[in-house]
Amino acid sequence: MRNKYVSRRNYDEEKIKKNILKRKISVWLVIIILIPTLLYISSYVLRQKHYLFISMFMLVAVMLPFFVSFEYKAIRAREIVLFAMMVSFCVSFNLLCAHTIPLHGGSAVVVLSGIALGPEAGFLTGALGRFICNFFDGQGPWTPWQMVSWGLIGFISGVVFVRYDLRGKKDLKNNSSFITLIASVILFEVTGYLFVVFTGRDMADTKGIMLYIFGLAGLITGGLLLRKRLKTDSIVMAVFTFLVIFIIYGGIMNFAALIMQSSYTKGTGINLAALKALYITGVPYDIMHAATAALCVFLIGEPFLKKIERVQIKYGIYRM
Repeated sequence: MRNKYVSRRNYDEEKIKKNILKRKISVWLVIIILIPTLLYISSYVLRQKHYLFISMFMLVAVMLPFFVSFEYKAIRAREIVLFAMMVSFCVSFNLLCAHTIPLHGGSAVVVLSGIALGPEAGFLTGALGRFICNFFDGQGPWTPWQMVSWGLIGFISGVVFVRYDLRGKKDLKNNSSFITLIASVILFEVTGYLFVVFTGRDMADTKGIMLYIFGLAGLITGGLLLRKRLKTDSIVMAVFTFLVIFIIYGGIMNFAALIMQSSYTKGTGINLAALKALYITGVPYDIMHAATAALCVFLIGEPFLKKIERVQIKYGIYRM
């Protein structure tokens, strides 16, 4: 039966598969090549100047996969409205929490948007949401880095989790993929601790950077070992939110602080001692950020996704 959401003019199964492959390739090219290039230009070529132009180029970059998808799927107004609503939720929750209660609701909504709308939409929600938030919180050379960090959180959430289903039964005990992911992170963190101990390094000096490096290695390994995507259980989503925000957001922003400092002083290299200091001093804030975002996801995650799912069912909206 012909899919009514696919343009009849372009309805060709083989062509659609090729265009989907193009979209996937464009996503990885943006993440691996285009975004690092923009960050390098912002930090070392422009010396943190004209960061608003870099931020706008960043938005154009993360929208490229959507432009590619126009070849085989017509984006309807209702999908754009849903996406705009998720961005507005992201900004609203972030501003509300920033000025009232010490939680990070914006980061939580980025994770939920990736789960509900898919990885590409999750990336764009995070990047655009952070760009808009900084018009209230303050724009600066940190804006492109924050856009990338939030974007990656949304993208990874969309990749790792299954599409939310109101009819799906949730059983944490049978969620072997979740256990695999957690076990991988713990195993690598323990390996990092033993590495520091047996190599005779100063634990107080290196434990910060090791937390992020070995945590990232565990997160990547666990993701590669997943046979099935994670289920949208409150506990699973909360734990995943803590890990991805602490490791991804914290790891990127601590490194970004060193890059920005280096570019201001016209340094040519990365000072390892300064990097270690930034990572160890950043641990308390990153834990607080990750824990409060995870708490938000635990409390509102499932009800929020249920509402989005009802909208998707009512208007025939699927992952973008």
